[in-house]
Amino acid sequence: MSDKDLREGLAHEPLLPIEKKLIGWSLGIGIGLLAVLAVVSRLFPVG
Repeated sequence: MSDKDLREGLAHEPLLPIEKKLIGWSLGIGIGLLAVLAVVSRLFPVG
């Protein structure tokens, strides 16, 4: 495998606007749910 083939395989295409929106929503939901879990664990400690 030559370096040229390797570079062609690693070429990056810019993200589409919908992909950026999906990434943003996923991160937002994940961080939001993590915050909710932290609050719930503080309010209702186990043992």
